[in-house]
Formats: sequence, structure tokens, C-alpha cells
Amino acid sequence: MKSKQWMRFIGLLMVPLVIFLLVRPLHACGGLFCRNNPVDQNAERIIFTQNGDGTVTAIVQIEYTGFDEDFSWILPLPEPIGNEDIAVPETAVTAFTELELATNPVFIPPPAPECAQVMMSVDMAEGAAPAGVEVFAEGEVGPYGFVVVGSANPDELTNWLIDNGYRVTPEMEPLIDVYVQEGFVFLAMRLAPEFGVQDIAPIAITYPSEAPMIPLRLTAVAANPDMAVITWVFAEQQAVPANYGHFEIDDSEITFFTFGGTNYRQLMGEKANEMGGRAFITEYAAPTSETAFVDPLLQELNGRHKYLTRLNTVISPEEMTVDPVFKYEDRANVFNIHDLSNSRGQYDCERDGSGGILPAVFSDNSVSRIGGGSFIGGLLVGMCCLALLGLVIGGAFWIGRRSR
Repeated sequence: MKSKQWMRFIGLLMVPLVIFLLVRPLHACGGLFCRNNPVDQNAERIIFTQNGDGTVTAIVQIEYTGFDEDFSWILPLPEPIGNEDIAVPETAVTAFTELELATNPVFIPPPAPECAQVMMSVDMAEGAAPAGVEVFAEGEVGPYGFVVVGSANPDELTNWLIDNGYRVTPEMEPLIDVYVQEGFVFLAMRLAPEFGVQDIAPIAITYPSEAPMIPLRLTAVAANPDMAVITWVFAEQQAVPANYGHFEIDDSEITFFTFGGTNYRQLMGEKANEMGGRAFITEYAAPTSETAFVDPLLQELNGRHKYLTRLNTVISPEEMTVDPVFKYEDRANVFNIHDLSNSRGQYDCERDGSGGILPAVFSDNSVSRIGGGSFIGGLLVGMCCLALLGLVIGGAFWIGRRSR
């Protein structure tokens, strides 16, 4: 084999490795419309409050990585709202963090069995609205410039959004049509010129409604497969899905991985899929007297409401065909601490005899993680890459010697 031939052979062998090393996960855009392409929205986190006066407040956590001028965010609303209905809570970022930590499911494992022990040794001025497009409110709040706009004509509304710098793709247009036909208006936001992406903060929107609703149909254009949707509801009773299914995960189904983590997220996805992807699990539900928060926003919400519910699901874009709505019922409390310390037979090496290496490496909630992947998983992948590279170089050297 001639020199050029074996060099071409090396190149072909290196292609899969180069592709693997160059591929990187896409960053979250965090908005329903975004000018980044494609959009990657890893999770949706919303705090709802039922205000008792015919309105609901939604505090939405916005995750975004990209350029300042590319940020745009649009939310459908059932009714027009005014400037006074839009706010940026001062401590909302820490509120989300504390609330998530306080209500996350916690599984206390049993003692490790012998098999596991062995293994472990822009310009914000909006354009004038054309005929048929109505601007209900506009202004600035926190780091955002915003406008609340609606129209009975979806084409005119779409054109207005495009003319004012919001990304609307052909895939989005049918969804806009549906929301317009259902009488929705839209809150559109961009960063004010003096702010950057480091200033992005959760936004609170108060609007007329008798029940919380998540506009997942429009979220589908910016969602990843198996996207988590975590919802907290402060109200007078427990919140439950009104038009989605409701599933449970029995503690006996939980498997502890030898190197850390559980199969909880996997079970959640499987059970949601059994119900067409449109179902929630209640991870926490109890009177607000059961919780004591440090964050002043959470303290205020706890003082105003009698009950706190946390619901979660895993859903993919093709399953986001119905917007989930929640209602209120008097149900038994659900606590997030699961004490399995006296249980036996729940480790992976006990259940399948595999020692749990692969589940531990690739699970969603491994103990040690770097950049979204487990440390052990990253180490093994790196070792595999080095081994492959060594084989390629060794093979090339051997072929080169034979061609002489």
C-alpha cells in the first residue's frame, strides 16, 4: 500500500473520533422564540400562585446562553395584562434554588450490600402596530423591554413579531395560529440596551385565570427530548393535573446504583410515556406550615397561602400537543423524603448482577458530574478515545512498514 493510500486510510479511521470530540451539547436558549438556531431548552421551572381574586401569578425561570442581541422571549397569555402585572422579583433566582432543594425527592439508601462494597473499593423601541394588531402594554421591567400584543389575525401578528426582531420559523406559525384562534395574546420580551445576558432573571406575570396553565404547545418549538417540567403551586389546596394523567412511583421500584444515583428519572420518563407523555407525578404536597424558608419571596408566598405542591414530568416536543391545566383537590399529603434505609435488595448489583457500572456512569443523577456528564463516564469515554487513537496510530504504522 502506497504512502498516500495509508494516509487516506488513517483519515477515514479518524473521522468518527473527530466527530465525537467536536460534537458539543447545544446551550439553552430559555425562550419560547429565540434567534439562536436550534434552540435547546433543557428544563422548564415555574412557580404558580393562586391569588384568590381571579388571577394567577406565574414566576418563570428563564435559562439562556448566547449573545445579548439574540435573546428574545415570548409567552402566550389568556388575557391582556398591563404594565403593573409584570415584575422581576428581586430574589427570584435564590427562591428557585431554595425551593428546589427543599422539595427535591430524596431517597435514603439502605446499607450497601456485599456486591456493592466490592465494586466500590438591541434598540428597544417597538415598531408601530399595523391595523389589526393591538399593543396592550409596553415598557421596561428589570433587565427587559417588553410589549403585550394581540391580534385576531395570526398573519398580521406573525409579521409584527418578525418586523420587531423576534424569530418566527414556519414551524411556529401554526402554533401562533392556534393560540390566536383561542383568544390568547402574547408577552414579548428582549434585553434592554444597557443589560446583558448576565442580567437575565426570572419574570413574574400576573394574569386573569381561575387555574394555572403551562403553554407547552408553543414550548415544543424550543424543547429537547425528555425535557423536565417542574411546577410549584402555592394555593389553598393541593394542585393536581386537570387534563393530564397522574402517576406514582412506588419506593420498591427505586434502584440504587453502586456508584451513586438512582433510576428515579428513568422511571418518571417511562411512566409518563405509558400515558402518552402527558402525565405528572406529585413529588411534594403539604401545608405551607411544614416549610420554613430563608428567601424573603418564599417567606411571603408561604405566609399568603395554605398549601404548596410540586409536580414534575418528563416530556418530549412531539408529546406537547395539549397545554396542561391544574385544578385543586383535598388529597393526602406527599412528602419528598423517602427513607429506604431498612429496605433490602434495591441495589443494581442485587437486582441484575451487573454491578451497576453502566447505570452509574450514564445515569441522570450520578454523584460526581462535570459539564452535565458523570465524572466516571467522562473518564471512561476519554480512555476509550485514547485507546482508539492508539489503535489507529499503531495500525497506520504497521501498514506503513508493510508498504515499504
